[in-house]
Amino acid sequence: MKHILSYFAAILNVTIAVAIVAFGIFAVSETKAKIRLADISHEDFICLQENIYFEAANQDVEGQAAVAWVTLNRMEHETYPDTVCGVVKQAKLDADGKPKKYKCQFSWYCDGKSDVPRDKVKFEEAMTNAKWVMNNYGSERDITEGAVMYHASYVNPYWSKAYTKTSRIESHIFYK
Repeated sequence: MKHILSYFAAILNVTIAVAIVAFGIFAVSETKAKIRLADISHEDFICLQENIYFEAANQDVEGQAAVAWVTLNRMEHETYPDTVCGVVKQAKLDADGKPKKYKCQFSWYCDGKSDVPRDKVKFEEAMTNAKWVMNNYGSERDITEGAVMYHASYVNPYWSKAYTKTSRIESHIFYK
């Protein structure tokens, strides 16, 4: 299985490289999305990669991509910050301006655990998926159908009834 994933990641990286050479830029459809990979800072790219890794490293390509779609959908939505890092690090802050434990949009960011990736292969997978979603945001079908929220299938958060369920991908349920 690892060989298949490594093979897929290699093909995806080559495809992305060919697209860069052939077209000179990473761009998305101007009719739907405003995001262009060229406009995303290195810091924002790392935030997306970390979000994919910490939220969905145990999932396949589709599950990881779904987390990226939600992150970028939030960035495009008027009620969320307009940068990837702003979306990923959105939290209720304490009096010192630090995130309150368990009061973040993405739980990994303020759960008190280390935010140092431990699995190099999974972190590289997250990088590949971050590149793919950024490159295709707005030009490919959003597998979350415009979701800005999700939760694990084994929990029932209070807010879920206030949103419309769009899809279930692996262990996450998505809403808009």
